[in-house]
Amino acid sequence: MEKVYSAARIQPEEHRDALARLWNENLAHGEVSSEVLERRMRWFQEQNPAGPARTWMGFYGPGREVIGSGSFFPRDIYVGGRKLKAGVLGDFGVTKAHRIAGAAMSIQRELAKGCREAGVDFLYGFPNKASFPIFQRAGYKKIADSIIWVRPLLAAYKLNELAAASAGEQQSTVNAVMQRVAERAAGAVPHPRWRALWEAAAPGDPPAPLTHALSTAAERFVQRATVKPDNLLIRTAGRALDASMALKDAAALLAKRRRVRSELVDAADHRFDELWARAKPSPIVGERSAEFLNWRYAQLGTARYRFFCLLDGHDGRLLGYAVYAVRNNKVEVSDLFAEDDGATFDTLILELCQAMRREGHVSVGMLLVTPPSFNARLRALGFFARPHPPHVGSRWLVVHVDASFPEEQRRVVLDPNSWFITDGELDV
Repeated sequence: MEKVYSAARIQPEEHRDALARLWNENLAHGEVSSEVLERRMRWFQEQNPAGPARTWMGFYGPGREVIGSGSFFPRDIYVGGRKLKAGVLGDFGVTKAHRIAGAAMSIQRELAKGCREAGVDFLYGFPNKASFPIFQRAGYKKIADSIIWVRPLLAAYKLNELAAASAGEQQSTVNAVMQRVAERAAGAVPHPRWRALWEAAAPGDPPAPLTHALSTAAERFVQRATVKPDNLLIRTAGRALDASMALKDAAALLAKRRRVRSELVDAADHRFDELWARAKPSPIVGERSAEFLNWRYAQLGTARYRFFCLLDGHDGRLLGYAVYAVRNNKVEVSDLFAEDDGATFDTLILELCQAMRREGHVSVGMLLVTPPSFNARLRALGFFARPHPPHVGSRWLVVHVDASFPEEQRRVVLDPNSWFITDGELDV
């Protein structure tokens, strides 16, 4: 018999057991206790300061067997300075026996159709490559790619990682480093004769002399590190690189000529509200009140998030912050915000990297959707773009706007240059 699927909006409190089962089966990582399940359900469905989640349940056949669900949680978003209510897609899962396009489509199509009636102006989400066609067919528009940015803090971590990598990955790393060196060299001395030492005359030509020489030296170094990562030469080179990175960060901060200090806290306080009130955000930015930040990062407790705070050295006001967790000695930034997207943001990143290096962490990483101009700033701050893991492929910001959505706001929402979205805002 042909499978027939349908979906309808439900009241979560009336289907708590079924929703908990679906979340545990599809979205949890490993076994989850009933206590954690209950806490998580209350947190997601009831405690969001922007309002309760809206949930659609998927059914199969005339007997209406529960086979999946999809939700969005409300998020206060400022679009061109105007406060709107967005819905962030989350908790989307289908039981294993019904993981075909029809079941998933029925849920997402009904959810998209009912968003305005459910009290939000538009929806956005973060599907991976495998699920993207479902959202595309449901009327979502792809806005921009997400990018994983990583900045090494200690050379030993990268050398050990290279030693365990494949030959292709090692070559890719060498090429990325050499491209960065060539860009910096060409930018430092833009004279044509100097550029000829770094840049090939035309695409497809042999590498320029200095680029070729340094690439060869780098490849030999990587080969030696692969064979003997603990040998004296490699360890000495690693310490020299560590000192060089620390010195470079210190020099960059000194050039900012701004007296600042930092502080670590476990929850947001009134200073975060004061920062939000005076900040000049991007064309599209999610509200970052202390209440929202604490709901998102401090209340559930499944991961230990900390707030790295950048404070003015004179009056102590909060200038910016980064929300992060540490996994496998790597710093994973889930959210960051500063009173401006220029010098203050740069100082926040540099101070964070210095502090995490002092604590012995090996890298700082973050996932962002930002304009291309901002990506260039991250590269200048020493970040490298990394591909998503092979099982993920790609992840994109997608948006659904109803036909009744005002045209002026539609243009802003569908413009990839308008968005500044962090990992913590894309999913829960």
